[in-house]
Amino acid sequence: MKPKPSSAGSSLTQLTSLRFFAALYVLAFHSADIDGAPPPIANFVLNGYLGVSFFFLLSGFILTHSYFDKMSDWYEIRQFALARFSRIYPIYLLALIVALPLTSMPLDQPLASLATLGLVQAWGAPTTMLGFFWNPPGWTLSIEFFFYLVFPLLLPVLSRLTAGVLWISLAALVLIFVVMCLPGLGPTGYLAFDGMELVPLPLLRLPEFMTGIICALLFRAGAFDRFRSDLAAILAMAFTVATLVATRMVTTGGFAAIGFVALIATCAVNDGKTQRVLSYKPLVLLGNASYALYILQIPVRKWIPVLFTGEWDWVGSLLYQPLLIVISVAVFVLVEEPARKHLRSSIPQRASPSVA
Repeated sequence: MKPKPSSAGSSLTQLTSLRFFAALYVLAFHSADIDGAPPPIANFVLNGYLGVSFFFLLSGFILTHSYFDKMSDWYEIRQFALARFSRIYPIYLLALIVALPLTSMPLDQPLASLATLGLVQAWGAPTTMLGFFWNPPGWTLSIEFFFYLVFPLLLPVLSRLTAGVLWISLAALVLIFVVMCLPGLGPTGYLAFDGMELVPLPLLRLPEFMTGIICALLFRAGAFDRFRSDLAAILAMAFTVATLVATRMVTTGGFAAIGFVALIATCAVNDGKTQRVLSYKPLVLLGNASYALYILQIPVRKWIPVLFTGEWDWVGSLLYQPLLIVISVAVFVLVEEPARKHLRSSIPQRASPSVA
């Protein structure tokens, strides 16, 4: 199969904005007060951990769209590796530094600290607490790091599949993570089968990442072009939200992930009002800052009662979420982007062939 770029939404700016809403959803799960809330609202907030599944799906989609024809030799693989490192590690390290003054764990447990610094803390069985060490949201970055390592191996294999085989593979992968409840699985997550307790966690979340890759290949082949209308995106969003408010059973994640797949596909190919709204510059900026928002949420929350004590504690509770958003934008503009550009410029440009 030789996919061709879809004419719709080739820059995928609209998907950047979706990242902000996913990060905000996880933030709501970690910090929103739902005491006394009606069941639909309580269900929606308590399912917020499933935003991580959206990130894993979107990661496979974006990486495939961005690197489809740019992984042909060692130079391009090195560029990919450095781009990924410069994208995640500087802010990941910043979050650990911000959290450090408020915990003695890194000094008390040096091996766990080394695993966390090396982004391998979540590579064990899903019943361990190591993935939550130091900065709990970091466990997802550990999984993402594993995805980056296997992506150069997966992409050449999957990109050779025909459209028909890709559709079958997509159905099989979705069935796997629905039956095994994989989108709800974390370092201490629910286990659908006893045999899963010894399987390294990155392998159990790999089907979501591979689903994103396959969706991107189908997108590039034009397989989703019939779903360009705003109605398709609205229906995908409605299905997703309906799933998230209906229940918070362990099986919810699998069906929500189906909604996430539909939402990513329909928004990626959309050429109507949905694309224009999601391409609004302030939303795109928030989407770009979503990584900082996600990884800094716990460190910032731990600092709030330190900065706002006594009779001012209510101010800290009130300001936490908006302050975190402002901080994440500032970190993206002042730290993340400059660090990324500096690190990516460290690889020498490919030498041009000499002209006789």
